[in-house]
Amino acid sequence: MLNRIWKPSLMRQILILIALMLVTLLITYIITNRIAQQIIERKVTASVNTILLQVNEKMTSFDSDMQGISTFLYYSPTVQTYINADDILDRVLMNRELLSVFANTMSMKSNIRGIQLYDRNGKLLTRLGEGQDETTTPVKAMTYSGTISLDDRPTEHFYTITAPIYGLDSNNIATEYRGTGRYVMDVSNFTPVLKSAKVTANSRVMLLDRNDQILSSEGNVTNRDSVNVDKWKANPKYIVQSINLAPSGWKLISIIPKSELLDELGAVKRINIATYAIMFGILCMFLLIFFTRILKPIKSLMDFIKSYPKNGEESRYNVVHQNEIGVLGQKLNKMLDDISVLSDEIRSTQIRMLEIELAKKQMEISAFRNQINPHFLYNTLESIRAMAFYHDVRDIANISESLSRMFRYAVKGSNFVTIAEELSHVREYAKIIEFRFRGRFKIVIRCDDELLNEMMLKMLLQPLVENAVFHGLERKLGEGEVLIEIRKSTENKIELLIQDNGQGMSEGELKELREGLLRYDEPVPAESEQQDGIGISNIYRRTNLFYGDASALKVESVLNEGTSVRVSFPVRLSEGGNEHVSRFNRG
Repeated sequence: MLNRIWKPSLMRQILILIALMLVTLLITYIITNRIAQQIIERKVTASVNTILLQVNEKMTSFDSDMQGISTFLYYSPTVQTYINADDILDRVLMNRELLSVFANTMSMKSNIRGIQLYDRNGKLLTRLGEGQDETTTPVKAMTYSGTISLDDRPTEHFYTITAPIYGLDSNNIATEYRGTGRYVMDVSNFTPVLKSAKVTANSRVMLLDRNDQILSSEGNVTNRDSVNVDKWKANPKYIVQSINLAPSGWKLISIIPKSELLDELGAVKRINIATYAIMFGILCMFLLIFFTRILKPIKSLMDFIKSYPKNGEESRYNVVHQNEIGVLGQKLNKMLDDISVLSDEIRSTQIRMLEIELAKKQMEISAFRNQINPHFLYNTLESIRAMAFYHDVRDIANISESLSRMFRYAVKGSNFVTIAEELSHVREYAKIIEFRFRGRFKIVIRCDDELLNEMMLKMLLQPLVENAVFHGLERKLGEGEVLIEIRKSTENKIELLIQDNGQGMSEGELKELREGLLRYDEPVPAESEQQDGIGISNIYRRTNLFYGDASALKVESVLNEGTSVRVSFPVRLSEGGNEHVSRFNRG
């Protein structure tokens, strides 16, 4: 009995969970209903305060923009020259250029409706756009006016921004007061700002000047002359918040009727009740579906699993429901059907994969061997050499002889040769390079005598030397050298070093080359093979095919200093490896 209480069934756990959810929903409803009004009022107050602060930031940004525009305009060479001119005729001649500067400035902000320029005595010098011909008093800093009306636009509201203008010396340092600049601004630019600060449909947002006169407003505002802020704050029917806008000295007022918030709370209550009722119905439906469509099939599946060892391997689960549980039962039956066949399929698949891999390696090796098989070229070179001797052209004869020996070496059937044979092949190539570049490049060979009879893979050195000459030395001005060093390491491996003092590679090119070597086992397109020949990537593939993990190829390069390639492979292959080499030599 205690075990059933402490370890209830899945059905009882679901019932307990649903009961806890319903009780939690009921308690949540009671608590939220009692404190919702306080929470909403507090949240709205905080939200409005945040919005007002954001508006204040926008106004500060606007002030910064006007400061920048004023600096750009009033301290431009045109305005400075105009305001410093004492001759009236000079000012008349500059008036068109000055008005053009004013027009460009007005295009920077759409709410700049006019620009006026005054001298140091407050007398109007010139203006563009809206404004009135009146005098002004000097100011020491940028000043914002209250709301004004123009004679020709009595129904529209404007305000002005006045800034002092100082003269500049040769070092662009402000010296003495020279005049005053004034912008006539349209209040319409504040409309989207005030709309963004309006929280509810019947709330009011007002922008007041220093005299509490309304500059701009959103909402139902009856009296636009003046606003008594203290009177609004004393009214308990409203939530009133205000903030002073530091740059201009204006005020931003937000007035929200509390009744509107309570009306929204009533709608929230009704939505909550409907939501709780719907959730209760959904939970009851979930309980019914869970029991009939999930719990019963799971219990049936568990019973089958328990009885399977007793009923024998031929028994299968009886699928009734076509849902996830039914799919699970079908998959279980399929798994039982496939168990006996799976091991044979795995075995046959492994054998097939090994055969495919072996065939792939054999095809790759055959492709490498068949890359150079130009018997006809060998015969042609012998004919050229004979003709050169006949005409007593020794250089052509010598080059033809070297090239002929290179092709004879290339078509040699064995994949493995002695180091001495490989070095002899490189020396023939060196003769051709020396003739071609007239002794500009030198190929130096250093090899221990005891290694000359050791076996190595054919055609490893010459492609690397050719890469060093073509990609390194040929791009470099002046003489160059390729060093070939062959030695035996302490790990019983033969190490080949091919080093040049040529152009070298950048870090990006070296990285790309190394990444390409890591993809050596990917299929190589025929076009790429024709372009790359049997270069570094081919060498890397061949050494991996013949020597496996016992081989290594490393490339180091410094731009404008040179490149070095190190290749290492075992001195002696294992018995299985020797059979492997023998098979390839025969192939």
